[in-house]
Amino acid sequence: MIVSGIEGSSFLDYPGMLSCVLFTQGCNYDCFYCHNRALIGHKNGFIGYQEIESFLKKRVGFLQAVVISGGEPTLHDSLPQYFSLAKSLGYLAKLDTNGSRPGVLLELLEAGLLDYVALDVKAPWARYREIAGKGADPVNVQRCVSLLQEYQLMHPSFQWEVRTTLAPTLMKEDLLEIAGMLPEVNRWALNFYRTPKEYKEEDGMRINQPALSEREVFGMQERLLLLQPNLKRVR
Repeated sequence: MIVSGIEGSSFLDYPGMLSCVLFTQGCNYDCFYCHNRALIGHKNGFIGYQEIESFLKKRVGFLQAVVISGGEPTLHDSLPQYFSLAKSLGYLAKLDTNGSRPGVLLELLEAGLLDYVALDVKAPWARYREIAGKGADPVNVQRCVSLLQEYQLMHPSFQWEVRTTLAPTLMKEDLLEIAGMLPEVNRWALNFYRTPKEYKEEDGMRINQPALSEREVFGMQERLLLLQPNLKRVR
């Protein structure tokens, strides 16, 4: 697995837990608003397995969880090895994924390697490739939603969430459509848009369009809660 960066400690990436985050290199999506664009291609440096193993061992008793994010972690064949390492050291394990590889997700779940999954749902299914690039297939994301639902029914302590970034060109009706097209999810977190530092020149027009604000989403929060009662409330 190509790990290009480590965030040593975070209270934001695993709800309620102090975690570290391993960032993998490479992604099969091309979201125009991506904040980790440097991780899409194989450009950054490489942190070896032994270095990561040493890092995690030294923080046993301090950190509670290990999050593997990206890029897209499920592109890497050795991903189970890293989660196995984390679990063997007593950490909780969380995967951040775009949902493009349900087969890999199923493998990790069946092996008991995951305690938490954050699944990105980028847009209404009909707009998926427009928002996330030609490589994005909403059918795979739908399959991941079903897998996570089924797994939680059998493993009540397992947690999962859907995350949606309120990117430019996503409107109120799109947000309502996402809320309605999903089954009732365990947690739905809305991430408000920040203009990325790095983006493709041809995306400049979309990048600089206004996105839904906290005030706008707060105003429609009650309608969203009727469709998704586990929406993370907007302040």
